[in-house]
Amino acid sequence: MATIKDVAKLSGVSVTTVSIIINGKAEERKISDSTCRKVLEAMRELGYQPNLSARRLRYQESKKPVIAFFWPIDYRTSILASFLNSLQLEIKHLNFDCELVIQTYENDHLDQYDALILKNGYSGILVGASSQLDLTYLESRSPQMPLVLINRTSEHFSTVGVDNQEVGFLAARQFQQKGYTEAAVFTAMHSYVATGQRTQAFLYACSQLGINVMADHIFKCPNTISGGSHAAKAYCQLDNPPKVIFCDSDTIAIGALYAFHHLGRQLPEDVGLLTVAMLEPEVTAYTIPSLTVVEMPNHEIGKRVIDLLYDKITNNNLEPEHITVPASLVLRDSF
Repeated sequence: MATIKDVAKLSGVSVTTVSIIINGKAEERKISDSTCRKVLEAMRELGYQPNLSARRLRYQESKKPVIAFFWPIDYRTSILASFLNSLQLEIKHLNFDCELVIQTYENDHLDQYDALILKNGYSGILVGASSQLDLTYLESRSPQMPLVLINRTSEHFSTVGVDNQEVGFLAARQFQQKGYTEAAVFTAMHSYVATGQRTQAFLYACSQLGINVMADHIFKCPNTISGGSHAAKAYCQLDNPPKVIFCDSDTIAIGALYAFHHLGRQLPEDVGLLTVAMLEPEVTAYTIPSLTVVEMPNHEIGKRVIDLLYDKITNNNLEPEHITVPASLVLRDSF
């Protein structure tokens, strides 16, 4: 097992310098970024893991374990509530005496919190809804505490999420079973990592199952209720549109329902609609008509995230683990 002396030797610095960097005091002691990078790269190469348990024991009388939950400030704050509820419930279930801190950030700018992420002031970090640029930034760093990503993939960090290919096939198979041979898609104009992957997975599944999705039948719109309304209006202007629609967001789907109602289109008689659902289940269950959805298992993901962090913090384990939680199809009136 690698020691702090091995890290110091490989990176060409003193043991004291390595210790300062590990304890998040590099900026305070005016240690250069290049030196920090060399030390972090050496730690990663050697698989060195600082003794987080010993550090916690030194401070356990004055400070609880702190878990930071990083979540972006955009329309997805509406999804945050469902995760928070499940996180708190599992913390209570485990009798895990910790502090949960919500740290909002702007997508593509997670690097602005570099000092917090590398400072080791947290016992564990949870990152949700990160962009590709944010993921690239995280992969270039070596936080010395457990870090878990929600609905993202990573070689360096633990992940908990759904299989996007499964989501795409769940939707496409329903279209095939109903006898549809063509479909339309309502998708976010500036799609985020997960929504983009799910839409691509659906399009791939359609290509494998003999369902045609023409480029003119893919409607891109803002990932908002009003965006969904505009997409539905554009769809209704087509002379002979497909009779079934896949939405990559329940937010878009709600806007589409509003427009279809005002334009006199009946669901599912005139057009069927199926959407990926990230909001609370009651939101899509009580629309008119109620929405058929591929339900994202936010509550189960939240539970598994806390279980994973609890285990890694308790056992001083930074090795990445990957947990896949199955999505589920809920058939309702819109399809």
